[in-house]
Amino acid sequence: MTETPATGYDGLSSRLVPEAELRRFLLDCFGIAGRELFLGHADRVAEDLLDVPQDTVFAAFCTYRQAGGHFAMSFEVGVEGRLAARVGRREFAERFAARFDAYVLYGEAGPPGLWTVILADGSRLRAAMEEEDDRSVLYATTAPVPGLPEVRVDGGLWRIR
Repeated sequence: MTETPATGYDGLSSRLVPEAELRRFLLDCFGIAGRELFLGHADRVAEDLLDVPQDTVFAAFCTYRQAGGHFAMSFEVGVEGRLAARVGRREFAERFAARFDAYVLYGEAGPPGLWTVILADGSRLRAAMEEEDDRSVLYATTAPVPGLPEVRVDGGLWRIR
């Protein structure tokens, strides 16, 4: 039997989720105990780990920070293979979007320069985005994004390979 390798789930959320809510979500989503999770603001990781023994291993390691543009928050979640086997990248984004009534952008195997957006209702879109510093702005999607009427809808993005 092949083991699932450790991986990372990086993304952008339209909603800035308070840390306590994010912690509950991650524990529930992956079915782990509190001691198996590290969660901290990306700018404070070193400080947060000062009193943690150096040989401590977390099954899930998540950092987050505020973002700009069409997104309020970015997150990076590193997970052990056993957690990745339970919850895949797309399922994680779907659960996040539904739980926090947000749209979530993440990368999956697809054409370079295009991203996947999951809406709160579970709909999946392909999107093109401009990034500069901490600002990420969608400029085209395959269907409308609630609250972003200025984003051009271009069904042709699905045809790009």
